[in-house]
Amino acid sequence: MDFSKSEEHSAVEALAQQVLQGQVDDDYLKSWPDDQPEFDAALWKTLGEAGLIGVIGAEQFGGVGFGFVELCSVLEAQGSVLAGVPLWQSAVVAHAMERFADADLNKALLPAVYEGNAHLTLGFGDLGRERMGSVLRSDGKTLNGTIEDVAWAQHASAILIGLHINKEPALYVLRPELDAIQCEQQQTSYRHAHFRITFEQLQIDPERILCTGKQVDTVLQASCTALAALQLGVVEQVLKRTAEYTIERQQFGKPIASFQAVSHRAADGYVDCAALRASVMLAAWKLSVGEDARTEARTAKWWACEAGHRIGHTAQHLHGGIGSDIDYPIHRFFRWTKQLEYSLGGAQEHLASVGRLLAENDELGIVV
Repeated sequence: MDFSKSEEHSAVEALAQQVLQGQVDDDYLKSWPDDQPEFDAALWKTLGEAGLIGVIGAEQFGGVGFGFVELCSVLEAQGSVLAGVPLWQSAVVAHAMERFADADLNKALLPAVYEGNAHLTLGFGDLGRERMGSVLRSDGKTLNGTIEDVAWAQHASAILIGLHINKEPALYVLRPELDAIQCEQQQTSYRHAHFRITFEQLQIDPERILCTGKQVDTVLQASCTALAALQLGVVEQVLKRTAEYTIERQQFGKPIASFQAVSHRAADGYVDCAALRASVMLAAWKLSVGEDARTEARTAKWWACEAGHRIGHTAQHLHGGIGSDIDYPIHRFFRWTKQLEYSLGGAQEHLASVGRLLAENDELGIVV
């Protein structure tokens, strides 16, 4: 595996940082009330015009045609500024549709998404996780029930939902303008809009069953890796801001960064961040070249959970009382690390998945 970046990758990364850092800062984030979930349509349009929404999209639908490694750099840039846009959801769903949906559906939906005029989202429920209790089930004809925690569901052009059809895992393309659904907004750790979707005798269109069986896991792999890349951007920025604060903040006439307990915690955070980056890059590289990344994607998500938890709490502790002041920006990073930590399952669930994969395949892991 080669971690060096191609010229195109470096250009995408620089463009993402330029656009997002130029549009989103602390004053921007502070201007959005907590009771008004943010979705900046102007920023979403700017990302579309820059080609950053369709970075892994096929050129025939208006995408750029790069790989998952480049997408992860864009997501990292998004995480570093806490930009509230459905980028990973739209990219992952669009990529899945390009692989599994028919051309007519893709032509109807994807160009508008890549242009920044529409967005996509997804809700797996408990599909693919250790707990399967609340996943939607269907007989293949109708759908009844509820799916929780679907980000940006309101006004989405399509929602990819996870369900069981006759006991087999499947992903179904929900079209809100065609399907009778009820959306109820939920309160989460961070202020991005999440919804509970309720179905009552929803008629299943067989042509919109995107994939079933093992193909479902490929979408889960992409989702776990994308979330981990987003978390990487958040925790890197948290570490940077915490380092700057501990250098400026003085106690007993010295910067608190010079205290051993402070420097040790910061060093631990740096190691966690480096481990998260390595795992994200490995999973993204395998996805880019079309290899199975079941273990790598779940490992990346486990590191995202662990690093997000430890670095988020380290930042709060080292900032002292000001870390809890809602007029000071660091609390927003903490809240999003917690939201990303538990999205698609927490650390123990992904660790259990990795353990099961290792137990089932003697070729995985390191043999001594």
